Amino acid sequence: MQIKRFISILILVAVLASCSTKKNTVVSRAYHNITARYNGYYYSCENIDEGFYKIEKANKDNFEKILPVYIYPPGDKAKSTFPEFDKAIKKSSTCIQRHAIKDKKGFEIPSSGKWIDNNWINIGISHLYKRELFSGLEAFEYVARTYTKSKDKYTAMAWMVKTNNEIGSVSSSEQIISLLKNEKDLPRKVKKELPVLEADYFMRRGLNTEAATKLMEASRSTGLLRGLTTRKKRARYTFIVAQLFEQQKNNKRAVEYYKKTIKLKPNYDLVFYSKIKIAKLLDVKRNNSEGTKKDLLKMAKEFKNNEYYDVIYYTLGEIEEKERNATQAIVYYKKSVQTSLNNPNQKGLSYLKLGEINFDLTNYQPAEAYYDSAVVTISKDHPDYASIVARKKTLETLVGHIRTINKEDSLQRFVNLSEAEQNKIIDRIIADLEKEEARKEKEKEMLEKSNTLPGNGLTQQPGMSEIGGPGTAASFYFYNPSTVAFGVADFTKKWGNRKLEDNWRRSNKALIVEVEKEDTAQVKNNSIVSANKTRDFYRKNLPVNDSLVKKSNKKIIHSYYMMGSIYKEELNNTKKAVATFEELNSRFPQNKYLLNTYYILYRTYLSEKNQPKADFYKEKILNEFPDSEFALIIKNPEYATEANSKKSEVEGFYTTVYKSYLDNNYTQAYAQSNEGLSKFGKNVFVPKFEFIKALSAGKLKGIDSLEFYLKLLVAKHPQSEVTPLANDILLSIKKQKNPELFKSAEPGKLQLDTFTVNQEAEHFIIAIVPDDPKISDAFKIKLNTFNNTYYSSKVFNSNSNLFGNNKQLVVLKSFANSKEVLDYYENLIKDPDIFKDEVKKELIEIYPILGTNLPVLYKKKNIDGYKLFFKDNYKNLSENKIK
Repeated sequence: MQIKRFISILILVAVLASCSTKKNTVVSRAYHNITARYNGYYYSCENIDEGFYKIEKANKDNFEKILPVYIYPPGDKAKSTFPEFDKAIKKSSTCIQRHAIKDKKGFEIPSSGKWIDNNWINIGISHLYKRELFSGLEAFEYVARTYTKSKDKYTAMAWMVKTNNEIGSVSSSEQIISLLKNEKDLPRKVKKELPVLEADYFMRRGLNTEAATKLMEASRSTGLLRGLTTRKKRARYTFIVAQLFEQQKNNKRAVEYYKKTIKLKPNYDLVFYSKIKIAKLLDVKRNNSEGTKKDLLKMAKEFKNNEYYDVIYYTLGEIEEKERNATQAIVYYKKSVQTSLNNPNQKGLSYLKLGEINFDLTNYQPAEAYYDSAVVTISKDHPDYASIVARKKTLETLVGHIRTINKEDSLQRFVNLSEAEQNKIIDRIIADLEKEEARKEKEKEMLEKSNTLPGNGLTQQPGMSEIGGPGTAASFYFYNPSTVAFGVADFTKKWGNRKLEDNWRRSNKALIVEVEKEDTAQVKNNSIVSANKTRDFYRKNLPVNDSLVKKSNKKIIHSYYMMGSIYKEELNNTKKAVATFEELNSRFPQNKYLLNTYYILYRTYLSEKNQPKADFYKEKILNEFPDSEFALIIKNPEYATEANSKKSEVEGFYTTVYKSYLDNNYTQAYAQSNEGLSKFGKNVFVPKFEFIKALSAGKLKGIDSLEFYLKLLVAKHPQSEVTPLANDILLSIKKQKNPELFKSAEPGKLQLDTFTVNQEAEHFIIAIVPDDPKISDAFKIKLNTFNNTYYSSKVFNSNSNLFGNNKQLVVLKSFANSKEVLDYYENLIKDPDIFKDEVKKELIEIYPILGTNLPVLYKKKNIDGYKLFFKDNYKNLSENKIK
């Protein structure tokens, strides 16, 4: 028995010895192929599949845009799948190290292993989905270049196409696609994937017709396995084809493919949006819309569509709008806003539609409110976002002037009332205010009572008690998670995702009229009546004398003129422009804009071929302003041409003067500047002539002459184009003459020059935390957990030291370059689990830092200087990095 056992051990040792990675034998290859496939590669694939599942589950498609062919996580969301893909990289890397057979020189023998190239491909896939695109591309290229006899090189080439498309290098994709198409012995899986790769390539090139053709080919290819995954992909491809036809205005084919999508029975999102798209593409001129509207209203009653009610009502609004039923369209768009729960972009589109309809109906005040809400909620990558913002700003300015007129008029009317009538109005305002406060107080009491009811989900930990004493139930609003969740949902439903700040209701705070602060002594204790509940509060800043009435009228006149100009120039509403200018002149016959408004009205009536009205304003200009430029233009139509000719002559002469200065011919430039000033008299180039004169004098006569002439220029032309430049030079002269006055002008920048920039060198992460064990230790534990969760494949070294009197400096090492450290920095500061409990975000400062800058920072403790350095050299890189 002992002999047999001894022989068995010898055989086992011999087999294991033959399985060394340095032996390229049949036994060795078989052993390494089996273990590489069923150990490293298998578990790596499992991790990748887990990552894919998380990505697909978290993916929210924007059906207002053409869907992408492949689903990748956005840059800011990729972090959630780091653990899965890091595990895959670790498994495959270990497998390659242990099972790649090498020659005597230590180089891998590519033909000896069947699964090593597959592990390299898995590493590339993991990097791609971590959005480390170039690392992924490097792995795929290695496989294609090294494993030339393996068919897996074609799989790697297919992934190279996907990665190049993501990077934006579509020209590189074109060459690889061409090679794959010409390959006769292409693996079935890659051959089946090729039309999809081509479709993705064509869509990124903007060749949507070709993309649709390839996706139709892909959607017809059912393959041997007709399971859920295959049908799901075919449905997605079919839906994209429909979208591409819709974009090309081929509505008939688009509807056909949306119907095909529904027949494939994909996930409910695709089914729902296919139905919505079919409804939107309805031709109301040729088809009766009643059936479609009835179906949509039926969908709006089904509970399973509660997340889509806003989309349904929006679609009904579009149909009503097509049928020129603006009133009913507004009703549906308002319902869309009211029922929008978790889709801010859809709410933004509904606000936009309400704004557009009111704008077309010249209801500019409600239009301004809707545009304001649209800008806050709609996605910034909306194709017309810039024009939406521009129109919003125009309407905001217009409505601001309307409100100014209404406010000043109402104040003037109020002043003209008797004291008894004034008191009656003020008392009514105060009474309404008190009613509103009472209503809010009652709501608050009811809410507090509801929080104390049994079954509200609150539990009290042993030993903990509230202000009411031991054993009392928690009654504070924010202790009830369900109540808070309801409040958040209700707020988001009404207002969208608004930033927490003063005057959050408005996207532009500039138009809010600030009320003067009350004397702080007035509100020192609760027994004093609130300022806005006294009559005196409402009598402040009233136009009670002639000078204040004159000031109020100036505001009204200016607002009338600006309103008319906006109507005329920006909104192209000549009817309202004419009415506004004529009302201005009727109310204030001697206003300062009288001549301008006469000429605008003259030109407007002339363009509308209303000759009697045009002649009326022509005579007013000639009689009341006979020496004006407008009168000269009316008398002599060539006047404007002659004036422009003179301007061209001045401009030509100025160019000559400027060239003399650039050629360092300061004597000539000085003389020519004087000539230009005397020869052409008053014109728009006078400040520029004087500026060159000053600069030339400085070169010829010294800094005192430069200062003298620049001060003269600033005094004479405070609003000119060159005045800011002149002021900058004067400030520099002042600093030069009086350096002691500016020694501490910019304290944060004094040590900036001690920090250096090298984006390719080794970097660290630093965190400045309070020297409180509760906070510092908690932060270090959370940082370690973060690293183990999302960066398990990397090895970090961390340490901490005292930093000043009450701070600690935590240092995390190391990162290869600035890009790597910035990727980590972005993920770290956005992680919600880091800044919880004792670790408050406002208590901790985190920055990337160049390795050689760390000793400088530690020695100088110039954190303010480093903040500025970081902002100048890293912040922009962080904001503009590849997403």
